[in-house]
Amino acid sequence: MYQPFLGAVLLATAMAQTVPPSDPPKASISGVVRDAGTANPMADVEVYASGRQLETKTDSQGRYALRDLAPGTYRVQALAGPMGPSHVRVINLLAGQQLDSVDFYLHAFGEISGKVLDEDKEPVPGIAVFLIAREYSNGSLRHVFAGMAHTDDRGEYRLQKVRPGRGYLILAEKRQQEIQPISDVPSDLKSRKTVLTPTYYPGAQSIDGAEVIVLRASERREGMDLQMSRSPSYCLGGVLEAEGRPAALFFSIRELEPTSGASGNGAMFVSAPHGMSGPDGRIRICELHAGDYKVTVEQFPKDAGPPPFFGTTSVTIVDRDLGNLKVGASTRVAVPGEVIWYGTPPETPLESKISLWLRPTTRAPWQGELTDTTASVPGQFLFPGLLIDDYNINVNGLPKGAYLKDITYGGLSILHQPLHPGSAMGNATLRLIVAHDGGTVNAKVTDKDGNPVADCQVLIIPAAASSESSLADTMLLGQTDQNGAHSSEMLAPGKYILLATNTPVDRTPESIQQVMGVRSRAQEIEIAPNSTLSVSLSPMTIN
Repeated sequence: MYQPFLGAVLLATAMAQTVPPSDPPKASISGVVRDAGTANPMADVEVYASGRQLETKTDSQGRYALRDLAPGTYRVQALAGPMGPSHVRVINLLAGQQLDSVDFYLHAFGEISGKVLDEDKEPVPGIAVFLIAREYSNGSLRHVFAGMAHTDDRGEYRLQKVRPGRGYLILAEKRQQEIQPISDVPSDLKSRKTVLTPTYYPGAQSIDGAEVIVLRASERREGMDLQMSRSPSYCLGGVLEAEGRPAALFFSIRELEPTSGASGNGAMFVSAPHGMSGPDGRIRICELHAGDYKVTVEQFPKDAGPPPFFGTTSVTIVDRDLGNLKVGASTRVAVPGEVIWYGTPPETPLESKISLWLRPTTRAPWQGELTDTTASVPGQFLFPGLLIDDYNINVNGLPKGAYLKDITYGGLSILHQPLHPGSAMGNATLRLIVAHDGGTVNAKVTDKDGNPVADCQVLIIPAAASSESSLADTMLLGQTDQNGAHSSEMLAPGKYILLATNTPVDRTPESIQQVMGVRSRAQEIEIAPNSTLSVSLSPMTIN
């Protein structure tokens, strides 16, 4: 008579054992966004959490709130408009934590203005004035366009949205967009008009003589006048070819530096002077000053994709015309690739896919050229048709507990270098070598009283990085959360130097020089295979 009751108890017990656990309670982040110079609250500032998965805007009092957040670590960014001033904080949330007073301080952009004058100190209208960013990338110091303005009819220019605290150069240059393939400039040098020479502030004819300009937040730097000089005019003649034969090709010519491309300022692409050759491929480009140039040729595609033929060459003009130049355009190249383990693979296969994408280093991409792909570890992939040009390699999604040990192309290492398809012999393979014998660093940053230091940068630098370029390419930049803690990504075993600083660090020459100057005072560590190293740090002043 008791069996039905016993059966109900057993059924209830079984159901209780199979009830899924409840989700952890949600957390939230809130605070105020302020102007760093005035401390005034800023309205309508966008606030994002971890790649814009969650977003909101500040109200009229600068207040924001991000709610219903799962526990975990977030990168929270406050951004004042497209390409506007921003501030990023790392926040580690516990289940149910309501974290308030997470405030942001935005440094307002500055402005540079002045005049462009000729040798007679007369204003020159229609001159392009560029803001040039300097930074290390792929083993060398690059100069990249970061802003642009034009002089008006009074020769005046105004460069806006200049990031404070960053060193820039200013370049004035007379640029024409469309050029004739065969110039009618006289062949006699003495019969030609002189040309305005590109000039760096305050009056240098080369990058080496340019003065570095650094603004404070909200600063309006006026009176930044540039006086341009004139120089002899030269011509560049030759033939454009596709598959070894003269062809009608689109061509462009620009100085080797500065270049278009991505930088710490984002990305800016400036159209170079360009034209179209006739069927005989002949060109005669004139009104050039002495200097180093890059000539690019390409055949317009029939569809919206990348050109079927593409090529570049570099030339130097010293004190005379250059003739008999041949610029060849080649077909696109297929680059096969594979991801392999370094040494013995893990005993338990890792279920993960690596994401790879390529971006042209010094130009805007063609539609459909931004090729992304994925590959298993281990696994194979293919970039089916790349132009014969330089590409930056981006890798994401490495398996947990793994790190990228090397990238090779045709058997040669190109880690921290661009990929140049076709530069290796034969059907060369792009190989990503992944290792799983690394270790991690858990850093805790506190002040002299033992209080945690939030938003502090943590630098981890291989001890073997002895030059400025190698330091810039190999250093890892981390940021402490609100508890003063930072955990590194997986690192290769070996010796490193470690430091924490409240001074902003980037890959500009000024910043890298400062880091080089204090590396002897940084903490030395050694990461053993398959280890976790806990380190305590105090912030170091490096400026």
